Amino acid sequence: MPAPDFSLDRAIHSFNDDEPFTIGNACEGVQIFGGIGSGKTSGSGEAIARAFLNAGFGGLVLCAKKDVLEDWKRYARETGRTNHVLVFDATGDFVFPFLQYEIERKGEGAGYTENLVRLFTAVYEAIDRSVSGEGDDPYWARAMQQLLRNAIDLCMIARGTVSVPQIRDIILSAPISTAQIDTDEWKAKSLCWKLLLEGHAKDLDKWVKHDFDSTASFWLEEYPNLAERTRSSILSTLTTMMDIFLRRPFRRLFCEQPEDRKKIAYPELTHRGVIIVLNLPVKEFGDAGRAAQVVYKYLWQQAVERRAVTNETIPVFLWVDEAQNFVTEYDMQFQATARSTRACTVYLTQNLPNYYAEMGGGAQSKYKVDSLIGNLQTKIWHANSDPMTNEHAAETIGRSWHTRQTSGESFGADYFNVSSGKNESFDYDVPPQAFTRLRKGGKLNSRIVEAIIFQNGRMWKNGKTHLLAQFKQYEL
Repeated sequence: MPAPDFSLDRAIHSFNDDEPFTIGNACEGVQIFGGIGSGKTSGSGEAIARAFLNAGFGGLVLCAKKDVLEDWKRYARETGRTNHVLVFDATGDFVFPFLQYEIERKGEGAGYTENLVRLFTAVYEAIDRSVSGEGDDPYWARAMQQLLRNAIDLCMIARGTVSVPQIRDIILSAPISTAQIDTDEWKAKSLCWKLLLEGHAKDLDKWVKHDFDSTASFWLEEYPNLAERTRSSILSTLTTMMDIFLRRPFRRLFCEQPEDRKKIAYPELTHRGVIIVLNLPVKEFGDAGRAAQVVYKYLWQQAVERRAVTNETIPVFLWVDEAQNFVTEYDMQFQATARSTRACTVYLTQNLPNYYAEMGGGAQSKYKVDSLIGNLQTKIWHANSDPMTNEHAAETIGRSWHTRQTSGESFGADYFNVSSGKNESFDYDVPPQAFTRLRKGGKLNSRIVEAIIFQNGRMWKNGKTHLLAQFKQYEL
């Protein structure tokens, strides 16, 4: 049996049945814009999703809305991939104890404290991008990371394991004054103290001993000497975030180790062609659903980046509709190397302001959004009434010299003249208003959805840098 061909130049779809869309194009990332009802999901979105499934890709699907799962079940059914779909939802049929996964996984960096700290930072960023600790002072973010780092180290050194409930209990049982450390009542109740004793009793090698001494110094000297207001602010920031994973259904899904490891939804399953749908929609579970999916996405991205790749490696995709709910700073780093790991990112959203609003505003946030959008090389614009998005689209496609015919008439009492000429102007190849006129599908448009497509460095067969594409909506 011949080896599967997943080379970058393999075409998996054709726009307008004539312009190839290759695995290489997919691995360079896709950003789809379109106003509400524009047909972005049922048009270009569905066409690309079906292309991925028909080609045998594995993937991760994030859910902002409840109907995403049914859409992907239908795509899978109609492409013969039903048996490859794994639904991760509140039922608990599958779980993902993410901290233990990070400790036990194979490869460099496994169990490294700083990786776990960055994971929580990504969750915090996703929950509240508009706040960096308190206001714009980076101290609060760094202080939160320090608290996490020392709680995780204490867990790992003392017991070789870590979970969100353990981290929470260590922090809440830590001494709040140096005088409290000497009290028998605190020592009897404090998990922090118990783990310090367990770690001290262990025969640790030189470098682990250094880590333990630093951790013990933090909990017994630095932390209890913090000003009360400072400590409570840091504590509130962290425990508010962790509280999401301490309640149903998220504690069972993300904190408990199952007896049957076949119930664990490992991110690496997608490397074998599994399509994991995180059916924890934001519209139903709010910030908790968003945080849970960001955790999984972050660890999935890292798992993809660790894998060795050949032309026989199954490509994987990251599918995020209403993408503004789930973007993090790490997405920019991931997309920069996605082509070499055969990872295909597809983000869909209504407009650019969605991203800017969710990333918190300000110049730095704008740069982050622009960097992410810039790294998604295939851009597809459906009908849109947002001026910023339409102007950005027009600027991205570019300008060129346009020659326009001009004519005029002049007349008087005793004459009549007709004149003609040519006028040249350096103007948009596709003006912003063109994006307001694209067909949106439905019965009025014979179920035809239109979009304008741009790929960096590509001239289409029409001799232009943009393509007006049509997509036929599937009958339901």
